[in-house]
Amino acid sequence: MSGSTRGNEALRAAQREKILRAAETLLVTHGVERSRLRDVSEAAGVSIGTVQHYFDTRDRLIAELFEWSSERRLEAWTAAAPKSGDPWSRVVALLYASLPDPLLWRSRIWIEFCAMARDAELRGKLDRHYDAWRPPFREAIEAGIAAGVFRIVMPVSDIVDLFIIFGDGASVGISLAAPGIDGEMLRRLLIEMARVTLGVGADVPTPSPPAPTR
Repeated sequence: MSGSTRGNEALRAAQREKILRAAETLLVTHGVERSRLRDVSEAAGVSIGTVQHYFDTRDRLIAELFEWSSERRLEAWTAAAPKSGDPWSRVVALLYASLPDPLLWRSRIWIEFCAMARDAELRGKLDRHYDAWRPPFREAIEAGIAAGVFRIVMPVSDIVDLFIIFGDGASVGISLAAPGIDGEMLRRLLIEMARVTLGVGADVPTPSPPAPTR
């Protein structure tokens, strides 16, 4: 591949990402109804023809935005818990990373996507994304069982689903500013739930949550 070809591909990739980032911002701040292709082109600072070159319809743009945004979220989440760590620290890191951050960015974009999941294609993508969240939890829990650190009180698959459901519910509560729900309370409940379901004693210290990032 020639240098000019690589340069053109890099330029196209950068332009496509610029459009996706603009679409993500619009979707979070104004919702899907204010995320028309013309709105996206204005926000990205490119012509509507350029947007249509990469995404011929709004539905296609939304579907690819979901894929792009979800992959970034999943990569950041799995990076929060290196497999070399001890099982309890790995589980805690994954749980903390599943909670909404103070900027609420990940939570709001996720809620917008879930609201649009009546679309068959987007629903399929949503299902696959949920499936991708299960292995890191399962691997960390099974490592803890094998090491004698965890003494579970229900099947591993049920614990994993419970953790995922908690993260989803937390995102909704925080994003809607529900009374009495805040990050500190969610972290406390999350760790209490994990200790009970995994059989981890109160004498085992809990790692501190990481600094929030977007």
